[in-house]
Amino acid sequence: MKYTFCLNVHYFLKLNLTSIIHRQRTPFENTLTITWSILAIAILVSNLFLIAIICSKRASQANSNILIASLCTANVLYVVFYILPAKIIIIGNSIHPIINIYCQLLSTVILFAFTCCINFHICAVSLEKFLAVTSPFWYNHVDRCKSTIIACILILCWILPITVAFIPLIIGWWRICPNFCSLSESLENRKVSLQAWHIFWTILTFVLPAIITVTLYVRIFLAAKGYITRVQSTIQTSNLSIPSSFYSSWKAIKTVMIIVGVYLLLQTPYNIYQVVNIIDKNLTKKLSGYNVREWLFYFASWNSVTSPIIYCYFKQNLRNRITSVILKRRNGSERPRNV
Repeated sequence: MKYTFCLNVHYFLKLNLTSIIHRQRTPFENTLTITWSILAIAILVSNLFLIAIICSKRASQANSNILIASLCTANVLYVVFYILPAKIIIIGNSIHPIINIYCQLLSTVILFAFTCCINFHICAVSLEKFLAVTSPFWYNHVDRCKSTIIACILILCWILPITVAFIPLIIGWWRICPNFCSLSESLENRKVSLQAWHIFWTILTFVLPAIITVTLYVRIFLAAKGYITRVQSTIQTSNLSIPSSFYSSWKAIKTVMIIVGVYLLLQTPYNIYQVVNIIDKNLTKKLSGYNVREWLFYFASWNSVTSPIIYCYFKQNLRNRITSVILKRRNGSERPRNV
């Protein structure tokens, strides 16, 4: 199989072209470093705080919270392994092969793996919520089975994206070039294979998770709405008091609307742009000068901040735990003053 030529950074250094390594940053790259640094700090603070809250007390380590903690872990690793090297440090060509290899994998394997992993976790959280709302009796009385299901879901959320991310390398579409930050691509059906991979990328990282998440939350919405209708008709005919589960159903409806709305608002524009760019690059060529793709991707990455905050806000046990921690800190800081 023939491949595109693998460049070698040492060849350029022999020609005294040191700018291939020591490249000066553009003003736009400096702007990106600042904006992505703000996002990275927001992701780390919100997600690490939530992980600490869940791990600090055994009562907070319910199966649903374990899924949220795993999602937060994926968000933190996304900052460490992708945002930090790709958007803040902006690694490029190097004389060290390991840096060149990592640079090649950043925008392909690593980005795909973490994007897919995070969105799969969002699907997993929606699945857990769906089972809890639509089958509460079964869900609350099968603890051992529930733990096994959660463990299998977590394994799927982590192993599947990482495995699929390496498929182009495994089947020979790409080849690693250790001496330059650029993958070597197979010349055989190059255009078709690239289009197929990017379409598959969009389907697995957004379309499939979005369909699953929206479908499950619509089912939750309908189940909660149906329960509210039945309760209202019963109250009107029997003059009974409003049960507490009535308010829980209203809360479930509000939760569904906010979670789905924010998720689609942040993720959809970037993925639509990607699909249009794959189908016909001429349609997006006019927008390339405004770096629209980069800003849409930045906007989509804020989902790593909003999703854990939303889940935490609508999980009463987590919200109560955070409130108690804040109150303890406040009381602890006020004691010395009183003394």
